[in-house]
Amino acid sequence: MGYLVIDIGGTYTKYAVMDQEAGFYKSGKVLTVQDSQEHFLDMLTEIYEENKEMTEGIAISSAGIIDNEKGYMHTAGSVFCVSELPIARVLERRCHVPVTVENDARCAALAEVWKGSLTDCRNAIVILCGTAIGGAVILDREVLHGKDFIAGEFSYILTESDDAMNEEKTLARSCGVPALLHMVSEVKKIPETKLDGETVFAMANHGDTDVTACIRRYANRLAVHIMNCQFMINPDRIAIGGGISAQPLFLKLLCEEVVRLHSIYPHVHSSDIPVPEIVPCRFFNDSNLIGALYVHMIHTGKMRKKLA
Repeated sequence: MGYLVIDIGGTYTKYAVMDQEAGFYKSGKVLTVQDSQEHFLDMLTEIYEENKEMTEGIAISSAGIIDNEKGYMHTAGSVFCVSELPIARVLERRCHVPVTVENDARCAALAEVWKGSLTDCRNAIVILCGTAIGGAVILDREVLHGKDFIAGEFSYILTESDDAMNEEKTLARSCGVPALLHMVSEVKKIPETKLDGETVFAMANHGDTDVTACIRRYANRLAVHIMNCQFMINPDRIAIGGGISAQPLFLKLLCEEVVRLHSIYPHVHSSDIPVPEIVPCRFFNDSNLIGALYVHMIHTGKMRKKLA
């Protein structure tokens, strides 16, 4: 028997039947149903019905504000038909197996804690660079949720005090990948619609110094956030995820910018303020599934949390 693991996205809902060590038996995806909450639940139930002979529990990852202890979805990100849904209780009644749910960024972070780049860390931070900035704070190998389940929602961090009422001055707008595309578009006079992350890094890797300078500016913005995290949490390690983290040039420039920012503290002995250790996340497309399974195994008592 395995576990049905479901990752709910705004366009597609991915699923996999996995064993307790995150091995995949099968996987697939369906279009996410968004016309009503009832039809959304029917979609999940149908996925279970197709796989119930192999399933002894359901683990769900989704964007949104989620109370993982109660199995309750206050929101589901861009799946707007979901609101104030006790999803664990509802699906347990329908499917008669244990159900757990957790925010997708926290699932991605816990995948790194369980089997990725943070296996030997007790405290860590995960920053996910995509359209916006996702992430999670790990304390004692557990994700910090906060009173209102918004801890680690880095996108909403304000980046300037002089213009704080400007929505553009949030981390989502300044450090989401579209911000990098905008920089390159302005410098190279190329429409943003003609650019994506792969194109930008291909240009830089082929020697375009203007584009490399844009990536460095972008990396500096993220480095500022990393240094702030260093002083707020002082984590063992900071893992960077999202598609951009697979680009060696980006990680190189990001680490260089962190070291450069570290140098503004000359009045303190360097050993008193260590440079943050930055690593890429190990998992990409499967991270939400792996982390959701980990949450399920811990919450159902099938696995003990390992302390680093």
